[in-house]
Amino acid sequence: MLNKMRILIRKAKKGDGKAFCEYWNEGLKRKFFVYNGGNQLRKKKDIAKADKRYASQDKHNMAFLALDKETGKIIGACSYFGKGTGRTRHRVELGWSVHPDYVGKGIATSLLGEALKVAKKKGFRRAEAEAAVENVASVKLAKKCGFKIEGKRKAGLLLDNGKYVDTYLFGKLLK
Repeated sequence: MLNKMRILIRKAKKGDGKAFCEYWNEGLKRKFFVYNGGNQLRKKKDIAKADKRYASQDKHNMAFLALDKETGKIIGACSYFGKGTGRTRHRVELGWSVHPDYVGKGIATSLLGEALKVAKKKGFRRAEAEAAVENVASVKLAKKCGFKIEGKRKAGLLLDNGKYVDTYLFGKLLK
């Protein structure tokens, strides 16, 4: 467990784009973010996009970052997305990642806990996530945070090596 005094969990903000892109690229280059939905290295233009997204967050679109207070480095990220209208307006979809050097230190648990707490506070009543069956860490995290496996999607994710993997569909009521 990383000393909790060294970790800062906060909402992402304008100006975090460059550090986030560096974090993302490092995870991809080290072949650690194998099961994440995105597999493209972030480029200079993506910094401005990330900053714009972080600056315009609202109830339906929130991103949280974990930072190492000693280095200022982003060591984890968690986001949720929801709709403002329609019959699914009560749901959010979550995704998370942790820097390869900081895995197993409670960072994803803290990030996901914060995202769920804020989503509930903002009025959402259901959280959903999808994780590769082979992604043991994410499956374990989802279950630890109260998610239940509600289904399995065959060939739910296409990996960079051309292999399809099945994914679990997780759900959790926010009470």
